[in-house]
Amino acid sequence: MTEHLSNRELEVRVKYLEEKLGYFIEENSMGSFWSMDHRFRILAEAAHEGIFILENGFCIEANHSGCEMFGYSYQEIIGKAASSVFIPEHRDIIRKKIESRDSEAYEATGLRKDGTLFSAEIRGRTFEYENRTFRVSTVVDITARKTAEQKLLESESKYRSVVENAADGILIGDARGNIVDVNGSFLKMTGYEAHDILQHHISILFDRDELKERPLRFDLLDLGESVIIEREIVNKAGEGIPIEMNSKRTSKDNYLAIIRDLRERRKAEENLRGINRELKEAKEKAEESDRLKTAFLANMSHEIRTPMNGVLGFAELLKDPDQSTDSRNTYLDIIISSGQQLLHIINDVLAISKIETGQMPVLFSRVDLMSTFEDIHRFFVPFASETRNQLSYEVEDHPACHSFECDETKVKQVLINLVSNALKFTHDGKVKFGAYPEADRMHFFVKDTGIGISAADQKRIFYRFYQVTHGGGDNPKGTGLGLSISQRLIEMMGGDIRVDSTPGEGAVFHFWLPVR
Repeated sequence: MTEHLSNRELEVRVKYLEEKLGYFIEENSMGSFWSMDHRFRILAEAAHEGIFILENGFCIEANHSGCEMFGYSYQEIIGKAASSVFIPEHRDIIRKKIESRDSEAYEATGLRKDGTLFSAEIRGRTFEYENRTFRVSTVVDITARKTAEQKLLESESKYRSVVENAADGILIGDARGNIVDVNGSFLKMTGYEAHDILQHHISILFDRDELKERPLRFDLLDLGESVIIEREIVNKAGEGIPIEMNSKRTSKDNYLAIIRDLRERRKAEENLRGINRELKEAKEKAEESDRLKTAFLANMSHEIRTPMNGVLGFAELLKDPDQSTDSRNTYLDIIISSGQQLLHIINDVLAISKIETGQMPVLFSRVDLMSTFEDIHRFFVPFASETRNQLSYEVEDHPACHSFECDETKVKQVLINLVSNALKFTHDGKVKFGAYPEADRMHFFVKDTGIGISAADQKRIFYRFYQVTHGGGDNPKGTGLGLSISQRLIEMMGGDIRVDSTPGEGAVFHFWLPVR
């Protein structure tokens, strides 16, 4: 392939050959510039960099490394313009560097003879010799270095991306434990700004008492161990944050700590414990309900059999035509009482069934509580006499009591259940019931001086089928549904119920209904 040279490049090459020829004729005269050729050649050929001597921007001497770097032979490189072996975009800067005699290193993209490119670092120095100006330039192929730098930048970018996008807080400390880097997650977690903690010892993030109890184990980290521990970190506001801290020494100069915020985990654990408690309570309640239901069925067989035997037995006696009128009336009273007992059992079972299936509507109307309480008092006077109890009621003379909106039937049923229980469990005592306004609610109460209810029983008396048992044989019979029905009726009307009691000192049942 024939090389095409410009007239100027050809002139430089011819002049160079003439001077080289003169060197041999003059036999290494020390007065000639080329008397140094032998020494230069030894030094230049030993160098790995490309070394070029330029005059007026053209190459007049080059070492082997330089020729090989650009892919030209020695004969081809001589006489070439220095800028011609670089890509067109960089030729102006090459010429300006030569003309300005700048000696600072700079970079440009080299263009080899075969058209391939490489990154070059160029450094030149201009000097005068025998009234001629020369420039010695060194060229280093830095392609490998640039590639390594690019990979390092990419690696750094990936590292920074991973660190900044990590959900956990990340701290990097130097060999003395001072914080030298921190990610955004940690700053967000603690409320600090980077300048608040950078170049400070990591111990500033912990309470002193916390550090005494759980010291930072640099000794274990220096042995190459990872230390994972749960502890508290102090945020910028001075509040403690539960964290899991995973620390490791990554090199002789750095420590790494990964900080995981445990607040959500603790909250989830607490919620889970709460759910487990509720499930356990529900399970226990279901088991208790199942046990009570079994006991209820057994009790019902007795409760139903007793009055039924009374009905059947005394009805059979009535068939005797010789019975006196008094005997017949007595037998009829027993039959009626047994029938009422059976009806009460049936009503309780039907009531709880209707409540459970949502078939019991709430019908509100305006009610004069004074009249309602008079009816209940009148109904229970005979029963109070039988149990030798003083029965009284108290309704505050207030407009809200004279015109209270509620479901009268349900309010009566609740009060009848509570007063009936109070009279059953009180003998030779007092039973009082009443109502009075309290803020935006009506407060009802039933108070007795009876045997009272233990703390354990107070938690369960509103369970279906549950009946309080006492020492001895005096345990009133019933369905065990009265209080459960009462609670559900009150809740249906938007209220709530509570009991206060001390065993041996009586009990007070309170329930509240909203003033509509």
